[in-house]
Amino acid sequence: MTAKRTKKNAIIPNGLSGDEVESFESKDEMNNVTLALRNELNMSENLKQVENALDQKEFAAPAADFVDNMPPPPIRDELQPIDYFYFMFGKQSTTLLTNQSNLYSVQKNPNKPSSDTRVESISSVMSRDRFLEIKKYLHVTDNSVQSNRTDINFDRANKVRPLLNIVKENFRKIPKEEKLSIDEQIIPFKGKSIMKQHMPNKPNRWGYKMFLLAGGKSGICYDFIFYTGKNDRKKHEFCTDIVLDLCETVPRFKNHK
Repeated sequence: MTAKRTKKNAIIPNGLSGDEVESFESKDEMNNVTLALRNELNMSENLKQVENALDQKEFAAPAADFVDNMPPPPIRDELQPIDYFYFMFGKQSTTLLTNQSNLYSVQKNPNKPSSDTRVESISSVMSRDRFLEIKKYLHVTDNSVQSNRTDINFDRANKVRPLLNIVKENFRKIPKEEKLSIDEQIIPFKGKSIMKQHMPNKPNRWGYKMFLLAGGKSGICYDFIFYTGKNDRKKHEFCTDIVLDLCETVPRFKNHK
């Protein structure tokens, strides 16, 4: 049965204008629209109930037991201090320092023979002047092949980078324990350097900043990043890049935490 349209008694559903309501030819059409809107509301309420039920469901964490094997600690009498030094720095660092220091000495004094700075043996008696001379020419890199400071890839730590790389690789060889931690550390230094940082909340407030991957219990350093300052070569945010770089050497599928 078709009823006469009266604007006064018309029900305006949500989202419809008065002009759209006036375009309806019967109350039956109005009832159909109202019913459709109610069905949509019921579906929305049911969807919310399902979402709430999923949120309240307890999450069962998957098993993540540590599956790697840590080697037994060395017996105290097995290793001497010099053994630990060579393990961290490697004998190649001694060769690097010797060669580059002798080269730098010759570059500074072309008329002086390089044998003057040669160390005969660790047990030999060394005079003060000889020690000061070696210390004066102690060097890690060849100055004649240094990159330009205006180069976009210029490394502020280029003077010590070869030695840092040797130490870094030796740290990476240490078997990693189950629980790991990433933190920052200050190497105390109060001299003049563009890389010197100030961290008022650290025990040593001035010095060089290092980011470390260390054992959560032992505190042993497994990897590090020597901070040289801000650069534009980041892939993500600063902290994200640091964490991703330090986690590159963490074995996969071993359930480290």
